[in-house]
Amino acid sequence: MDEQEFERLLKKKDRKIMRLEKEKSLLEEKVCKLEKRLLMYENAHTPPSLQKKKKRIPRESSGKLGAPKGHPKYEREEPKVDETIRHSVNKCPFCNSELKIKELLEIIEEEIPEMKQVKVIKHLIEWSICPNCKRRVIAKNNAPADRFGPNLKSKIILLRHDDRLPLRKVESTLLRDNDFKITHTGIMKIIRRAAKKLKEPYYEIIKQVRSSRVVYIDETQYRLDGETWWLWTFVCENIVLFVIRKSRAKEVIEEILGKKYNGIISCDGWKTYEIFSDKLQRCWAHLLRESYYLKEKYSDFEKYHEFLKTLFERIIEIRQKPPDIEKRRELVGEMKESLTRTVMDMNKTASFREFAGKIQNGMNYWFTCVEHLEVEPTNNYAEQALRELIVQRKIMGGLRSQRGAETLEIISTLIATWKKQDKPLFETIKNYLV
Repeated sequence: MDEQEFERLLKKKDRKIMRLEKEKSLLEEKVCKLEKRLLMYENAHTPPSLQKKKKRIPRESSGKLGAPKGHPKYEREEPKVDETIRHSVNKCPFCNSELKIKELLEIIEEEIPEMKQVKVIKHLIEWSICPNCKRRVIAKNNAPADRFGPNLKSKIILLRHDDRLPLRKVESTLLRDNDFKITHTGIMKIIRRAAKKLKEPYYEIIKQVRSSRVVYIDETQYRLDGETWWLWTFVCENIVLFVIRKSRAKEVIEEILGKKYNGIISCDGWKTYEIFSDKLQRCWAHLLRESYYLKEKYSDFEKYHEFLKTLFERIIEIRQKPPDIEKRRELVGEMKESLTRTVMDMNKTASFREFAGKIQNGMNYWFTCVEHLEVEPTNNYAEQALRELIVQRKIMGGLRSQRGAETLEIISTLIATWKKQDKPLFETIKNYLV
């Protein structure tokens, strides 16, 4: 092989190497983008609805069906009897002999009343002009401002917002149960007018949230007119508040709690909360969930996961049998030192540094629940409150207007709050709509 042929082959090889390196670079960039997209479906906080289906590991059967030993038996309460029907037999149907009744066989039947049509009431209201003062005088009456009564309005609201029925299902349910015909538009108008009447108790709930000692806050995305908005929840001891805003920033918290809120906030690691207040309790459920994810991904992380689990169990143990405040503060100091040492050890492994940073950033907020026993170590109250509206979001897909968002937040707030307070929903709504 002469020198010219060698140089030609060398140049050809160099060109091939350059082409392969360029292809490699493009493929690496593509893989990086796909991995980022995949993180939406495979991370510690991915909701079950977005998780990829995993094969369930079959468990050994105990060989017995039913509840385990010691499980309390569930029995329905004996209902109050509204009507008694006696079925008599005096003669034998076979030989016509007289019978002497030995005893009674008692059977309880529970039945719903037959469906009734909507009751139509015409109100004739007298009025006149006073001959003396010339003022218009109208007879006292309980006629509604529109043509629909409070019972009907209450049922429509609960079908839509508590039973989660789409508008067409609300329409068909009213037609089936009460032979009442109404359009989608009519249903929406009833709900919107009801929301206007319910504004006063809604604003009262906001005032109560502002004066609460502890508030649990969480937020999630909500589509409004094709844009991403945020559904916020603020949960107190017996109150649930929902607001829908375009922002996820601290201005929303300031709007609801006020700039001078002095209580304790239970939350996740979103930086907005730390900007707003230094009285926080970070959620241990989020921390342990992410820790478990890392343990499943990296076997070396198992010791750290076990440490965090043990530390959380220690927090629960202290809260169940709490010593005095001084002793609790001393225990908080010890637990912080132990957690700090573990975080420093985590930092030695590159794969664990991001998680270690999250723990370190919230170091002042992991043990607030030990000093202040009225605060829970997790933010489960807020997350549970969001679930109902997340299910509705899946059904509806989103909202079309800010007016719809206002209607949803008012009615959902009141229904969730009244449930938490064990109030009868139908009667409570009806009393506000009369």
